Amino acid sequence: MNIQSISQNATVYIYDSIESYLTNVFFIEHESKIFIIDTFCGSESMEPILNRVNSSLNNKEVVVINTHFHWDHVWGNCSFKDRNIISHEMCRELLNESWEMQINENKKYIMGIAEKHLPNITFKEKISFYNEGIELFHSPGHTADSISIFDHNDKILYVGDNLEKPIIYVENADISTYINTLENYLNYRPRKIVAGHTLDLTEQDILNTIEYLKGLSTGKEMYFESEYMREIHEKNLSVVNKG
Repeated sequence: MNIQSISQNATVYIYDSIESYLTNVFFIEHESKIFIIDTFCGSESMEPILNRVNSSLNNKEVVVINTHFHWDHVWGNCSFKDRNIISHEMCRELLNESWEMQINENKKYIMGIAEKHLPNITFKEKISFYNEGIELFHSPGHTADSISIFDHNDKILYVGDNLEKPIIYVENADISTYINTLENYLNYRPRKIVAGHTLDLTEQDILNTIEYLKGLSTGKEMYFESEYMREIHEKNLSVVNKG
């Protein structure tokens, strides 16, 4: 695991225990609140973050955010049983329905304990923490339940898995809605864009992803420079064609 500062208030914990990609957990600290974006793969993975929370001299309120229901973003929820965990209302439903399946399919990645613990606060469109300048909003794309977070003070946009390099994973066949979400990102005019598996994204990456999605939806023939990208593209095609 690697730890990096991404702003005066925000830190990213970068995990490399899953082969093929890195996974990011974000820690945003304000005067009275700490926001933790996603909880990775279990109690052991959250120990460094809990140690930091417990070392806070001001006993700050901790708010945990699940960007979507996928296992590599939620298995550490059990480390925050006494804290508020926020997600989209669909995330809670999908996580409840798919918990055992996701455990069975990916149990080798569990770090410590991964007990089922669902978000206890949900929303439909948007929820804001005005004093801290933190806005959570529904941003369907990678999955239908995906949410994003915008820090109005630092102008940082946290997009979950809606953006990823070198290529996105499409698990929701509603491509037009995905494109609308990406176009809406541009309205925030972020200074920095970070994602669940990729750091240092730009507005050009948003535009490139929109073009990819348009090509995906029309069956446009596209060239990819690596076997990995070709493999993911074929999977994305199958999702769109089934939809």
